[in-house]
Amino acid sequence: MRDPDLRASLLSIGQLQHALEYNGQLIDGQRRATLCRELGLTLNVRVCESLRDACSALWSLNHHDRALDLARSEGAASLLELAELCSATPGSIALVQQRSAPKPSRRKAMRRHVNDLQQHQSRMVRRVFTFEPELLSLAKEKAKLSHKNVAQVVRDALWRMVRDVPGAPPRQPRRVQPQNGARRRTG
Repeated sequence: MRDPDLRASLLSIGQLQHALEYNGQLIDGQRRATLCRELGLTLNVRVCESLRDACSALWSLNHHDRALDLARSEGAASLLELAELCSATPGSIALVQQRSAPKPSRRKAMRRHVNDLQQHQSRMVRRVFTFEPELLSLAKEKAKLSHKNVAQVVRDALWRMVRDVPGAPPRQPRRVQPQNGARRRTG
């Protein structure tokens, strides 16, 4: 709520929500306190006796980031400690932390995604096929030379081998394209 709206609300219907105080400091209601002082109204304050009371009250008022900041400033670090202090589930604490985490730049995120995919494909090839070390290193070298990944090199080689099997398609079928629209051509 903007200050003019809050001012009008305080004048017409009064203070609906108590301000919160912990350790002698206002942890919620600073704007209400300022406007009440300007308007000559009495500010209703709820004093939180413990850190848990303060964090739980902030959390229940949907001031999640403030509740977590207060809990961390008092030494709580683990997800379970934060959840207990805020009277919330660890899952909801994790969601708030994830939302408030700084977002990586698009370029860094894309680079990380590509690296993750390459590592995943490399692990998949090693998991599905147990290569001799020399064969794996040669496949990696071929992948570098042909601007493909190891999985594609292995797939191409396998299709060349099974071409003569009765009932095999006459040529390598086109792979199903990934959801993101990236297109890869097969041999």
